[in-house]
Amino acid sequence: MKNRRVTGDNKGQRERRGEQAQSLVEFALVISLLFVLLFGIIDFSRLFFAYATLSNGVREGARYGITHPGDDTGIEQQARAMMVVVGGDATVQISYPDADPGNPEADPYCLHLCRIQVLAFSDLDVWTPLVPSVRIEAQSTMHFE
Repeated sequence: MKNRRVTGDNKGQRERRGEQAQSLVEFALVISLLFVLLFGIIDFSRLFFAYATLSNGVREGARYGITHPGDDTGIEQQARAMMVVVGGDATVQISYPDADPGNPEADPYCLHLCRIQVLAFSDLDVWTPLVPSVRIEAQSTMHFE
C-alpha cells in the first residue's frame, strides 16, 4: 500500500467540518438559553397580568361589600366578575376581622367603623422549564362608614 499524504485541500475540508460541528454545538447551547429566557419573559408577563386582575377583583368585591354587608355571595360574584385568572380558578375568601364572634348579640358584620377583608388566591402554572407553579394572592381591606 502506498502512503497517502494529506494534501492541503483535504486538511482544509476536515477543519471546516470541525468548525461547522463546533458552531452547531454552540448554536444549540445558545438557542436553549434564549428559549428559557423567552419563556421566562412570557411567564413573568402572565404572572403580572394575573396578579393585576386578581387585585382588581378583590378590590371590587370589597367595594361591593361595604355597600351590601352580609351579601357574601354577591361579594364573591362581584370579585370573580373582575378577575381574569390565567390558567386556573381563584379561591375567594371574605372575612370581617373586627366582628365579635364571642358575643351572640353583636352584629356579625360589625357595620360601624369596622372592616371587610376580601382575599383571593390562585396557582399559576408556568411554561418555563424547571420552574414550579407560582401561587398568587391578592387582598383588599375596606372600612364600613
